[in-house]
Parts: sequence; C-alpha cells; structure tokens
Amino acid sequence: MASYQFRDSVFSTDTELAQPQLGTLTQVAENNLLSTKDYTLIVTVSNINTNVVVQLDGSIDGTNFAQIIAPQTITANGQSVFSVSGRPVKFVRPRFVSESGGTAALVTLSVAAA
Repeated sequence: MASYQFRDSVFSTDTELAQPQLGTLTQVAENNLLSTKDYTLIVTVSNINTNVVVQLDGSIDGTNFAQIIAPQTITANGQSVFSVSGRPVKFVRPRFVSESGGTAALVTLSVAAA
C-alpha cells in the first residue's frame, strides 16, 4: 500500500484484493496540520464474473464507521470513479463488499482525499 500527502491532500492505493475485505485505513485529518472533506474512490476491476460491490466508509474516531460513498455495483472490468463532497472525517477505509457470479474478480481500491 502506498500513501502520500501533499498539503491538504492524501492519496492511498491498496494492493490488489482477490476477495471481499476491508481496504487500508487511512488518516485524512490531523489537528492543525491536515483537513479534508472531499473524497474520490477509484476502483480497478479485472476478471469480473457478474459484478462486484464496493463502498467508502468514514470515521471520526477510527473505530466507528459509516458509509460516505454508498455501495456501488460495478458490472464490467476497468476503472470506475465515485466521489463525495462536504463530508469531513478523520479516517477513511475503502471496502470490497461482495462479488457475484464467481470468485475470480481482482479489485484495486484507490482513495484521494482533499
């Protein structure tokens, strides 16, 4: 997993996921240093069977999470982009929620926070 910070932006990319699971927890706010409220989730899918479902969760305390990008169903290989604005949180965590039609899908989750 690579993670980079530039002023008020954070970028994080998970390694390729071969099964539904949580992505990497990334801190996107730090008092007096960094503050974000806009998030983009870029999903790269290969070997899809029927579909995969992904979402982005946010947290203020790093323990309790809620969806900030609701579950999104992807039905084809390639890249998909989902964004949300005006949701300040301290942590984000992408999630490969599920897949249908088989278990061959490979999913890479990338997050940008600004």
